Amino acid sequence: MRNANGGRSILAVLMGATMLTALPAAAQQMPATPADPAAATPAPAPADTMPTDTVPANPATPTVATPANPDQTTAADPRSLPEEGAAPGADIVITGFRQSYTDAIRSKRNEVAITDGISSDGLGRFPDLNVGEALQRVPGVQINREAEGRNATINLRGLPGEYARLTLNGVAFAEPILTEAAPLGAFNADIFSAIIVDKSPLASAQSGGLSGNVDLQIAPALSRKEGGFAKLAMEYNQLGDKFAPAATVGYNHIFSEKFAVFGVATYKRENFRRDTVQFNTYSAFTAAQAQANAGALGSYYARSTACPSCTGTTTTNGVLYNSQLRQYSRDNDGNLYTGAAGAEWKPDSNTRIGLTGFYTDRKLPKTMQYFSIVDNNAASVVTPRSSPVQLDDGRYVVTDYDFTNPDTRMSTRRLSLRQKAWGVNLKGEWSDDDWRLTSVLTASRANNRSEETSIDFDRIQTAAGNGVSGSIRTGAGEIGDLFYSLAPTPAVSSLSPTGWFWGGVADPTQFYDSTVVANRRQRLQVTGTQSYAQNDLLAYQWDAERSFDNSVLTGIQVGFRFEHNKYVSEGYRTQAFGIQTQNIDGSFLEESPGIDGFFGGKAGTTSANWQSTRFDYALDKLLPVTLYPGGALSPLGFNIRYNDNAYSLFNFSNQTDIAAGYAQAKYEVTIAGLRIRGNGGLRYEQARNSIDALNRISLTGTVGSPADFRETNYTRTYGKLLPSFIAVADISDKLLVRGAAYKTYVRPQPRQFTPATIVGNPVNGVYSVTLGNPDLKPYDSTSLDLSVEWYNRPNGIISLAGFQKRITGLIASINDPRRLCPANATTLGLGTLTVNGDLCQSSLIYTGGPVPTPFIVAASGFVNQENTVTVRGLEFNLQQSLDFLPGFLSHFGGGFNYAFTDISGRGANGQQATLPGVSKHNANVIGYYETGDYGLRLVYNVRSKYDLAAAGTVTGAARSVRARGQIDLSASYNINERISLSFDAYNLTNATRIEYENDERLIRRADYDGRTFTATVRTTF
Repeated sequence: MRNANGGRSILAVLMGATMLTALPAAAQQMPATPADPAAATPAPAPADTMPTDTVPANPATPTVATPANPDQTTAADPRSLPEEGAAPGADIVITGFRQSYTDAIRSKRNEVAITDGISSDGLGRFPDLNVGEALQRVPGVQINREAEGRNATINLRGLPGEYARLTLNGVAFAEPILTEAAPLGAFNADIFSAIIVDKSPLASAQSGGLSGNVDLQIAPALSRKEGGFAKLAMEYNQLGDKFAPAATVGYNHIFSEKFAVFGVATYKRENFRRDTVQFNTYSAFTAAQAQANAGALGSYYARSTACPSCTGTTTTNGVLYNSQLRQYSRDNDGNLYTGAAGAEWKPDSNTRIGLTGFYTDRKLPKTMQYFSIVDNNAASVVTPRSSPVQLDDGRYVVTDYDFTNPDTRMSTRRLSLRQKAWGVNLKGEWSDDDWRLTSVLTASRANNRSEETSIDFDRIQTAAGNGVSGSIRTGAGEIGDLFYSLAPTPAVSSLSPTGWFWGGVADPTQFYDSTVVANRRQRLQVTGTQSYAQNDLLAYQWDAERSFDNSVLTGIQVGFRFEHNKYVSEGYRTQAFGIQTQNIDGSFLEESPGIDGFFGGKAGTTSANWQSTRFDYALDKLLPVTLYPGGALSPLGFNIRYNDNAYSLFNFSNQTDIAAGYAQAKYEVTIAGLRIRGNGGLRYEQARNSIDALNRISLTGTVGSPADFRETNYTRTYGKLLPSFIAVADISDKLLVRGAAYKTYVRPQPRQFTPATIVGNPVNGVYSVTLGNPDLKPYDSTSLDLSVEWYNRPNGIISLAGFQKRITGLIASINDPRRLCPANATTLGLGTLTVNGDLCQSSLIYTGGPVPTPFIVAASGFVNQENTVTVRGLEFNLQQSLDFLPGFLSHFGGGFNYAFTDISGRGANGQQATLPGVSKHNANVIGYYETGDYGLRLVYNVRSKYDLAAAGTVTGAARSVRARGQIDLSASYNINERISLSFDAYNLTNATRIEYENDERLIRRADYDGRTFTATVRTTF
């Protein structure tokens, strides 16, 4: 806005400064085409999500750019520039939404590489629930909602999250990874100025991002304004009626034009819930069950000598039913502490020395998981109440049945989570008109720990029946039609009149009410999984650039990098031996908290016959344990099961040392009036990988001891040559075409590697097998990108980008039944194997249950695929501000982006290749209305169905997730130039997440998070 004398208002000036955040490299290097008014000034960071506030500037928000790569320079301060198209006395509103659009357009116009990103709204906030939720607004980014605990992992350009490289101000740091991609939920976004997604990295960029690099940017001290800011927020999660406060404070002090410091500290309470219904297992009716229900199943089970349980006149594959149902609720409770600080010194006009660091610590020590599990296996009496339904793949399933004599379990699990990371970058830079020299030293460490302890009370099956009965109706994919009942109430008890007796070395996690199998009626299970990982990174990087004037060759840049990575993993499975069972009383169980408002009432009729263990009370009674002879205790004080696969699989160290060098040339040429600019280069990396893993050398027939294992070293070296070439052609003052070709690679995620095949002792009739692969290698991608962008007006863009990635050596879970369930497994001591429904069954018979049943084999492993997998995609982006319209219409604006992803090729099993978590279609529709005093934004995100990994075992076939859409709302109001209020609402559509297997009627899982609301007050000082 302009004041009465024609000058710019304070609000307009401040908002112009507020929205200038981190700037990609080429946007600062390459001058804009003079004829394009939208590109006449240096560009701030992309902001594909619109900030939700129309508020005064935040002193913590930088007024110049944070270099994401070493070859960046500093942008000019736009506050000194006139507004585009502004006539004297014109009433122009420059506020959050509109400025966000303008910033994104300018940045994309001037950039050489293909990038997108998001910017802070100017008062320490990204306008979404977390960083991952915000990034899903960027074309080509999809959030993984199956990740529990709001870990906020993402997929980028059709590839899972671990294919992207996470960097801080352009250089790598230690990520707090455990078994999946880095959890963006471990960071409070308030410390970041912007997040840039580099989709076509140059030779100078960090390697390891096959799908791209996600750069978390923290602006340096001299790029910030003097002053401070603070905010208070309250989050309300409708599911569970939970509140969670948050606070942020930051201050920047500029001692002089040569020296400045800054600091930001944040706190956020995490207090939210997720409810789930898991249709965990589908099994085929046995011959005995079919015979007992001949009226309903006779034509499906005409018994024969060759196949007594699976041959009928209607089908030769039998009929499935949901044999295990889980009603599950998870309460997440903890705190997130995050901070950033830095100092920058400019001793002279040519030299800058800066120190920037961050720290984050996410603690959820008492996340609770409550399960009600009913297992109707071969010993159950199952009575169909609906006719079999034929699925699209030809199988038949009964969706409605009554049951008696199920195995009934009430499982209560405490999951203690902690994700911690810190990093420090010391950067020095010297430059003049011709040269620029940069040096960066990085030290970083991350920890991720997961400690799960389970205390379960069961009423087990008996030959004569255990008195439990109920009904299940799956709803055939419609979760609102679910029906689940269980009787009597309560279904289980913690009291055993005869006492509790340990199951022995063959069944070490269980206690029973009798030593005689036939007399057992009750079971107590105490077990757990503890996983720990520490990730260390120490790196030094040096870059030099020589610039040239009046030449086709505008610059030459070279550099080298030494990087030391060490990942140390520790993991255990624990057993029940030694717990103080004499202290167990009738007070151990109570009504489960999950009953209250379960699934928001959207899951039809669920069971209220649900008990949970009073966890703290139980631990006080059961601990300390008696040490098992020759064994040791886990960090939580339970005896370790050394005969379990987890001990050998998760206790290892993985060290990779990298020496890398690169050279790249920058060019600009005009041919027949057509300006062409770009960059071409080569990067070479030599890596030495050393793994110290445990191999089992003896199996004593007990729960084992550390003496059963020997540490073995596996060492290898490899080199990677990574070329890249990028060209940008300015077809006209409004039309731009850019293309890129480059090669990248990704090293295996550390916990995907096990060199030796491990067969664990059977537990409850199940053999766990981990298939080793000592030759697992990094995988490569050759990529092509093409983008066409039309800047139809100063505040508008219409663009279309296409990409192709050909991936070789892709690492994938083994899902070939011939490997997971080979017919002949005698060399592993497992006899002969057959596939029955979801299960891999052995010829060996388990006699520890109420009736003899075949042993189950659950195998998993990873392999480099021999076949090439090709990922192709299109990304359409439309952004328009309607400020050219008259009156109130000029306050409208918005955007639409759409991403299409197609995967072709053959997977490890020779079938059509799939990549987990990737939707073929993803779209965002964003609209806003804003004035100088208030603003309103609505965002609709929708993605089509996508496939999940097959869980790495025969048990649990490949699954898909149904298409899902979600609407979010943001509103803000400026009380004055220093204080603002905002309100955000997430998942207004109250959407659920549904998994199914091949056919939506074969539902496997349903998740519900409910709606979340946040109210925030902000101020500057």
